Amino acid sequence: MTMAKVDVLRRQVRLVTLLDAAEGAGLVPLKILRLHAFAYLSNVLAPVWDMPVLDGRVLKRRGGPFYPDLQQDLDRLVGQGVTVISGVGHVQDEAERWRLEGAYRLNRKFADPILEVLSHFPEERHLRSFISELSYALSALSDEELDCAFREDATYSDPMITVDNVIDFSDWSERNYSANAADKFDVVIPGGNATPGEKLHLYVRHLQRRIHGGR
Repeated sequence: MTMAKVDVLRRQVRLVTLLDAAEGAGLVPLKILRLHAFAYLSNVLAPVWDMPVLDGRVLKRRGGPFYPDLQQDLDRLVGQGVTVISGVGHVQDEAERWRLEGAYRLNRKFADPILEVLSHFPEERHLRSFISELSYALSALSDEELDCAFREDATYSDPMITVDNVIDFSDWSERNYSANAADKFDVVIPGGNATPGEKLHLYVRHLQRRIHGGR
């Protein structure tokens, strides 16, 4: 199997895991940009769960994170029947370009066998536990808050990176301010020993406060 095919498989596994976790937290169906924002947060916060970043580069857009390759893989999953799209239409983005709109959820008939196979691999179980905890943390936000949380994220909102430039928070980079901020929440936990799950929830609450003008 070529590396390109391996990358596609990894992204598809991540998508199935994201949508499964979102359903467990009551977040489905997920609109396109909301799903991409969820994928972005799962990338940038992966180090909090002691996991490598899957995709540490994303173009900074006013409308929020968007991964073209991930979207192609998502479209393939729809074609394979693994995911279902509803409310299909077209909307204009911030650059007045037309794009597809819709909301996604898993087709359990085909997705559950995939998840069953993945459950036999320790790394995939670790990934699933992380994304599940992140989805539960995000479920505390309203739809409106979910749609703008990325604007307050420490890495995405970095003023040193302007719109239409690439944000790089790869494993070798020191620019993952989101994971660094989440790790610092030890100071608000009695005893100074927050679990990875607590750090995720505290970071999402921090985003919520910033959305409403707090610190």
